[in-house]
Amino acid sequence: MVLLRFFRNFLCLFIFFSFFSINANATDDYAQWVKEIESRLDKTVALYQQNQIDDARTEVQMAYFEIFENLEGPIRINFSAQKSYQMEATFGEIRKMIGENQPLSEIQTKINGLKAEMQEVLPALSAGHQLNADGQHEVYNHDEIALHWQQSFKTIDDLLAQAISAYEKKDFITAKKLAQQAQYDGYKNSEMEMSIRTNRSAAISSAINQQFYNLIKLSEQPNKMNELGYQTTVLLQDIEEQLPNLPTTRKTQAITAQSAVENPINESQQDWKEVSAEINQRIQQAITLFEKGENKKAMLSVQDTYFDVFENSGMENKIGARDSNFKAELESYFTKLVGLIKANSNKEKIQEQANLLNQALTKAVDMLQTDNTGGWILFIASFTIILREGLEALLIVAAIVTYLVKNNHQNKLPVIKQSVYVALLASLITAVIFKLVFANSGASRELLEGFTMLIAVVMLFMMSYWLLSKVEAKNWKRYLESKLSTVLTTGSLVGLWLTSFLAVYREGAETVLFYFALASDATNMLDYLYLLGGFILGTVILIVCYFIMRYTVVRLPLKPFFMFTGCFMYLMAFIFAGKAILELVEGKLFEPTLLSNVPEISWLGIYPYVETIIPQIFLIIAAIFAWWYMKYESKKSV
Repeated sequence: MVLLRFFRNFLCLFIFFSFFSINANATDDYAQWVKEIESRLDKTVALYQQNQIDDARTEVQMAYFEIFENLEGPIRINFSAQKSYQMEATFGEIRKMIGENQPLSEIQTKINGLKAEMQEVLPALSAGHQLNADGQHEVYNHDEIALHWQQSFKTIDDLLAQAISAYEKKDFITAKKLAQQAQYDGYKNSEMEMSIRTNRSAAISSAINQQFYNLIKLSEQPNKMNELGYQTTVLLQDIEEQLPNLPTTRKTQAITAQSAVENPINESQQDWKEVSAEINQRIQQAITLFEKGENKKAMLSVQDTYFDVFENSGMENKIGARDSNFKAELESYFTKLVGLIKANSNKEKIQEQANLLNQALTKAVDMLQTDNTGGWILFIASFTIILREGLEALLIVAAIVTYLVKNNHQNKLPVIKQSVYVALLASLITAVIFKLVFANSGASRELLEGFTMLIAVVMLFMMSYWLLSKVEAKNWKRYLESKLSTVLTTGSLVGLWLTSFLAVYREGAETVLFYFALASDATNMLDYLYLLGGFILGTVILIVCYFIMRYTVVRLPLKPFFMFTGCFMYLMAFIFAGKAILELVEGKLFEPTLLSNVPEISWLGIYPYVETIIPQIFLIIAAIFAWWYMKYESKKSV
């Protein structure tokens, strides 16, 4: 383990030296950046003297955003994160002083101090020395750091070293699990997180957690070795700065690196109470931002909590694999919080929604931690997943197949079968890509599902209109017998193919991800057999349902058949329209506008947001117009 840690630190050291040598004239760059900042600060003073307050504030602001941000990373590495934060804060202090019209002499003094600090750090930046990543952390020989925290830090250090080693071998799954284990075993379960939150600040504790989440995301992406090494060392430095004189909360507890190695992380072993506590903590931070009037930051904080904690910890998929309705309920709390913040609602309503989320999370923790995931539990969960996720797609595909059979177009059935096979393959590929590659798989998945459903809405509405239009045709049976051979043109077949494909694809990728989550609960071959058995039984029942529909609905007279199938497809289009927009909202494409008096009827796709209701209103208007147009055409043909 010492060798692994030495390798990791050596690798990071190499990366940092490479970072300084990539730019051909690194020394000149640092000197030029410092000179440019000083020039802008001097201009700030001149503008302030001329009473151009807004321009002066903008100038110092741009000095930070356009130039100083280039120096933040090197300062963190060569000195400390605290030094970087202090210098960053000084820019904000100067801007605040200008806004408060403080005396020019005081502003000049503050600017001179910042310029002196930059001249102080410049030699170290230019020479590229004083790197803290020297192969041995001082934490292990620090008298003011408790032995318990030294052992906890060693757990984090060793596991991150292993994560980098796994990443170098392109074993991204193991790298991610090791990074997660470093966070939970070394930081959370050791109670380091709680002690830092209590004795330092909640903001510092949350910032360290965010750094862990960023590392976990990076570990899933290829070709990020430099960034992974850099962020790992920065994270370790930031933790190390908090440990001197940090009180311990467990006097006799000691976590060793060896126990961490012998017990590699499994998502089912995670402390879901810790995940729940982290979500609640971050939601309260978002409410604090809202109270300060920073609504945009508060909304982003809620959305980031959903993806960085609820989704990235695996809790979302774990719950979804057991109860998809409960998963949707939990998601709705996050969305409603964003909607309430956007509407600038009062704090009591927002806090009430946060409390409901907290209660639901408590229920979720009980569900996950009391579930021993025995064989029969895996069997039932597996059976439920395939049955509930497959039934909706099955109904649409069966309606299309029944239509073709009923109208003597059995020769077109291979086209629909092909669409189902392609959709299943595409679902599997998409799920694997989300699992292994995408850094923000939750947001990406929500957006993909949302856009897929929007396309499905168009296709289903077109199919619905096409079918219902046949109900109004005079002498419809004779009409069908004479015209049906030309009705199924290439365009019609493409429409049927796409409708079938989208019905299967929109459910397929999520189903595969649920099975990934469920499979992580299996501990032996027998568990996998139970899981497979549930899948097979659920598939058999779906097939039985398919044949029941295929051989019962086909016996209906044509007019009721067209009416039933057309109305069913319109209903699915209506439901998909609401759900599609909700997926885009949850994917952070835009923030929802809450309608407080509108009820949520999720099985109909009705949600209390302007954005989800607008497309459904358009569909109702389109249906009314289509009905009027069909009546008009029917009268004209008389």
